[in-house]
Amino acid sequence: MFEKKGMNREEIKQLLKDSMKDESVVEVTDDEGRTFKSVYLGSFMSLDPCGRYHHILSPNGITERCEQFWESIEKVAGELHGTISSGEGDPTDIYFEFDLIVYPA
Repeated sequence: MFEKKGMNREEIKQLLKDSMKDESVVEVTDDEGRTFKSVYLGSFMSLDPCGRYHHILSPNGITERCEQFWESIEKVAGELHGTISSGEGDPTDIYFEFDLIVYPA
């Protein structure tokens, strides 16, 4: 979904809003019975401005640009009443999850 790396805050917001209307949005119910919508955004490496997975033990630490991107995507997701999460089977899969209440018609 996200093909452009190093997006600014407004681009992130528009892409997350667009993803809420995407055909690949699925309804999910978690272990606690909470129902929400979820859409796959892409792999961590395809989203990250550096194109790398920044593991805490990795010698190639996170850059300021990458850190700003991940902080922005988390903040924007929160503004849209959602969260950014990673996949259960593959933690490099990134999803945008949002409440049904704010799902656009």
